Amino acid sequence: MPVLHEDTLQQQHGGVDKHAVKHEWWAAHGVEVHRVRFDGRHGVPIDFGDYWAEGSNISIDTKRNVDELARNIGGGRKNGRKKSEHVRFREECQRAAAAGYRLVVLVENDLGYANAGDVVRWINGHCAACREFRVGDCRPHIDSAGTCPRHKTPKPIQGARLYKAMSTMSLRYGVRFEFCAPEESARRVCELLGVEYE
Repeated sequence: MPVLHEDTLQQQHGGVDKHAVKHEWWAAHGVEVHRVRFDGRHGVPIDFGDYWAEGSNISIDTKRNVDELARNIGGGRKNGRKKSEHVRFREECQRAAAAGYRLVVLVENDLGYANAGDVVRWINGHCAACREFRVGDCRPHIDSAGTCPRHKTPKPIQGARLYKAMSTMSLRYGVRFEFCAPEESARRVCELLGVEYE
């Protein structure tokens, strides 16, 4: 039976398991999970994605919601990093394609989105709370530096632009974007990687 490998960089901070729902599902369904650093060493030949199984040419990168996906695809630099979130994500897609793997980005969401096309109607969560925002006509309050004080960008990414960027990444790098409810994520990871479960 294939073993599910999980990158140790999956978010676990301060002793809190942010992926507890998945881990509990796997434990209840007899799935063996090995946590290992995805860096091309330590028995895992890849340095991209969050989940992988031997014998599979798929790697899965999970996102906890559409907001996280939008930050990865349209985001700038954060926490003093040299590369923007967009560049880091694009390079991950490029590494997967160059290694002959298909990267599947599995977006957990409570919005009921079932496919990438549903993203077109997504409204950036920060913008939804902004008094200056009107759907299809984002005119954020601009500060003296020429950026939206809330987002630190000239124009926060919205659904239509996010969908276009996802489509471009799919065409260029073979990335596939899938959507599911958070409680379905663990099962979907197993199905995509061919990992049997009880």
